[in-house]
Amino acid sequence: MKEETGELGKLRIGFVAGTEDWTRKQQLLAKHLKMRLEGLVYPDVFSIPYFLGRSFDFILEGEKIPKKRYDLLLAELQGSESQLRYLESLVCQGNPPVVVIPGPPEIFSRDLTHAKMLMARNILERARYVWAYSDAVCTFWNGLIGRSKAVVIPWPFDTEGTRRVARAGNGGNDSVNKILIQVPIRFSGLTQNHPFILKSILHEVWNDLPDPFRRRFTFHTFAYASEDKEKFISTGFSEGLPVRLEKKMGYVSFLRFLGGCKGVINLTTGNILGRITFLSAALGRPGIFSDNTEINRVLYPNSVVSNFDTKRLRDLVSRMFDAIEKNAPEGQLLPSEKACIEIGDFAANSARTQKMVSEDPVCAES
Repeated sequence: MKEETGELGKLRIGFVAGTEDWTRKQQLLAKHLKMRLEGLVYPDVFSIPYFLGRSFDFILEGEKIPKKRYDLLLAELQGSESQLRYLESLVCQGNPPVVVIPGPPEIFSRDLTHAKMLMARNILERARYVWAYSDAVCTFWNGLIGRSKAVVIPWPFDTEGTRRVARAGNGGNDSVNKILIQVPIRFSGLTQNHPFILKSILHEVWNDLPDPFRRRFTFHTFAYASEDKEKFISTGFSEGLPVRLEKKMGYVSFLRFLGGCKGVINLTTGNILGRITFLSAALGRPGIFSDNTEINRVLYPNSVVSNFDTKRLRDLVSRMFDAIEKNAPEGQLLPSEKACIEIGDFAANSARTQKMVSEDPVCAES
């Protein structure tokens, strides 16, 4: 990029936070300060700048950006009209270059209008980069642009860091067989994961287990939205199975909780990122995952299942219960160690991202 910035690790980077709320910006800053103190990189979109530098600034929606303050801007592509207008003004300005990171098509299109679509296409066309987290998402946005511009980049996963932080929870309580299911649990909307289909299979297999063994089982889930918490209660989801709705946890607490689980079952819909899949694989947890996203298929090649393939789901659940009962790992349910190390090699993925940016002649002239 610019000569005075030196190496890529010293790039001046701004991330458009997608909010005009000053309080929200402070919350993001506090989260990342906490993350640094923990020696972690959280696997979310706001951590992508760490591939390119050690620090960056959050920029409020609508904030005036002084000339030559940044060498590169990163931004999500969201569905709000105000965010799209602001982002469009930044890409039309053209300096500094802008990286647009669009999310799942299902979320973006939820409140889409013709005017928003036109702005989104203009943003994607004018942005220096369009970065996607999977081939499927990349294909959608390239189709919208009308040419091959979006590229798949690594995501800020960190296998080594995840294992180090979660180590304190790996022992767990051997007298309790905890299984994590449907995170987050969703009863309606675009992202619903049809929890009662899974429950019916769990209940059927669980009832065939010896009674003393059943007493040592608990199922755990999380609800992020208030309507799902209400549905969990009003529908009687926990009736007939020892399902516990856990309170919201911080990232480190969740990792240690996951490390104490004997298995993970997460069936989702849409073009999800697959954070739970990665964390489960990094901690070596036996797992059953939906086959709707690439990271699931790569990390758990032998235990993915279509959402409504109840026959295969029943077989996989039976294998998980049997392995836990015998206290013997079931190879079919274990993650690919090689794939997990590759996906979560933060240093290598950082180098790949830096190389892509440093070799760009347009950015080099900024």
